[in-house]
Amino acid sequence: MMIEIINEPFREAMVTAVASDPMVTAVAASWPDVMGRPCAAFARPDSARTEGRSHVAYQFVSPEYFDVLGIDVLRGRAFTPAERTATTAVAVVSQSVARQLWPNGEAVGQVLQLEPDPVSESRAAHENLLTARTVTVVGVVRDIAGSGIPDFNEKPGVYLPASAAIAETSLIVRVKGDPDAARKALLQRLTTIDPNMGQVMTMRTMARMQAYLLQIAFWLTLALGGLALALTLSGLFSVLSYLVEQRAKEIGVRMALGATPRTVGKLVLSQLARPVAIGLLAGTAMAGGVAILLMSTPAASTIGSVVHVLDPVAYAGSLICIVTACAFSALVPALRAARIDPMRTLRQE
Repeated sequence: MMIEIINEPFREAMVTAVASDPMVTAVAASWPDVMGRPCAAFARPDSARTEGRSHVAYQFVSPEYFDVLGIDVLRGRAFTPAERTATTAVAVVSQSVARQLWPNGEAVGQVLQLEPDPVSESRAAHENLLTARTVTVVGVVRDIAGSGIPDFNEKPGVYLPASAAIAETSLIVRVKGDPDAARKALLQRLTTIDPNMGQVMTMRTMARMQAYLLQIAFWLTLALGGLALALTLSGLFSVLSYLVEQRAKEIGVRMALGATPRTVGKLVLSQLARPVAIGLLAGTAMAGGVAILLMSTPAASTIGSVVHVLDPVAYAGSLICIVTACAFSALVPALRAARIDPMRTLRQE
C-alpha cells in the first residue's frame, strides 16, 4: 500500500511508526508516488559518438523499492543500502531505456547525463530534487506497465536513489495478512501522530480506481458509437422504405412480367450497395483524417500511447459491423417489396 506524508515535521515519527508495525514486512520510499504525475528529463549517454538526447521519465526510489513491488533486476544490481541520498551519482534504468540509449551495447557501467525538462507539461510545480547531473548506470530492471490513463501513463525509465527521510517522498509498504485490515490499523496508528495526514491506499484500490476510469471511457464511447450506428440504420431504413414505396408500381409490373421475390429483393439490396460503399469510403477517410488532426493537438496528444487512431483491426471490424448492420436494415424493405401483389398494383394503374 501507499502512505502519503504531507506534513514534513511528522515525517520521522510516521516513518518509525510504519517500520515498527508488526503487520509491515518491508518499507520503501518513492517520489513521485505511484499515483503521482510522471516527471520528465533529458538523458544523453556520455559518449563523444552519441549526439542528441532522449526524453525519459524518472523517479526517485529507495533501495527497497524494487523488492517491495517485485520489479526484477535483469542485469547489474539495484541500489545498495548505502545509496540513499538524492545526490548519489548512480542510476538504474529500465530495459526499454537501456535499448533506446545503448542499442548495441551493455547499459551497466555506462555514464549517463541527466537534466530536467523545464518546459514539460508533466513537470510538477514542486519538483526540486532533480538537478543536472552525471550518473553511472549500475543496473537494468524490467519495464513496468503504465496506468493506461492519459497524463499518468508514462512509465519510469530512470530510477535515482532516495530514502524515506527525504522530503516529499511517499512510503510504499508490503504487509502480511489482509491489506484492508492492515490499512485500517495503520491509519488508526498514524492519525494519532498527524490527524491531518495524507491518504493511505492499497494497491488493489488504486488498480480499481484506474480500471473504473477506463471503464467509464469505454462505456461512454460504446454508448456514443451505438447511438451513432442506430441513427445511421434508422435513417437508412427510412430511405429504403421510401424508395420501395415509390417504386411499388414498378416492382408490381416486374413481378407481373415474371420477376421472383428473390430478384426483387436483390433489386432493393443493390440500391443499398452504392450509397453504403460511398459512405464507407468517405467515412473511413474522414475518420482517419480527423483523428490524425486531433492527435496532433497538445490537448489530445497525451492519449496517443493509449489509443491507436490508425489501427487496421479496428477499422476492419468497424467496416464489417456497419456493412452487416446495413444489410439487416435493408432486409425488411426487401421482404416488403417481395410481397407486393402484382395484380393489385396493375389494378391501381
